Amino acid sequence: MKAKISAGMEIRVTQEKGNFGEQTVNKIIEILLARLLDAERIQVRIKAKLKQLARGEIDAIAIEMSGFLVQRHLRVAQFELHIGAVAVNIQKAIRRQIEMLHPSEGWLRMVVTQEQLTNSLIAELSPSQQIECELRGDGAIALYFSTGKERVASYTTKPRIESDGNGVVLERSGVEGKEARDAIAHVAHILSLGDLANRGTKFYIQKIDIAAGKATVQATARIEQFPSA
Repeated sequence: MKAKISAGMEIRVTQEKGNFGEQTVNKIIEILLARLLDAERIQVRIKAKLKQLARGEIDAIAIEMSGFLVQRHLRVAQFELHIGAVAVNIQKAIRRQIEMLHPSEGWLRMVVTQEQLTNSLIAELSPSQQIECELRGDGAIALYFSTGKERVASYTTKPRIESDGNGVVLERSGVEGKEARDAIAHVAHILSLGDLANRGTKFYIQKIDIAAGKATVQATARIEQFPSA
């Protein structure tokens, strides 16, 4: 019976000393992903036997990135994608293309800071007011709107996961003004992994944690193709 992968479950990806097959494939996949994705750092670790690698079969793969460009004006602090058993078209892999032969399951972890969210809000919404996003230690998200040095409005909300796991909801009751509603919707879209879901992967949010200065999202994933920009 195939084991079900859940969010946060560690896929232990080891690499024995001297296993040049895995080392070589690690480096090849890192090069391929560096071309497909915009990230400041990419690290790939796989688990597979040499005979499997010759057929393009991998038992598990872990992709860890920092400074990953999720959307035009947003790089996230940390991004981890752990994938279970996967098979790729070995001929295309030789030509430096990644094509999955069948869907796979895995899980994702993303960490985004309040500074990154604030910068994205300012760049994407171009408001007449300045926006600041604060991620608080009590699990709340606060948005502050100001003109010059004067704060004109502030809203506090706590996220919840939709019952089907398809997204994160931020309460908007009592919120006044289009800019404030758009800002809340923008943050909810980021925490819902909205931009990533269009890259060949379907996510089901399992957990969201708001701590002082950062938000962490964990989700299970069904991967039909390797994500690309």
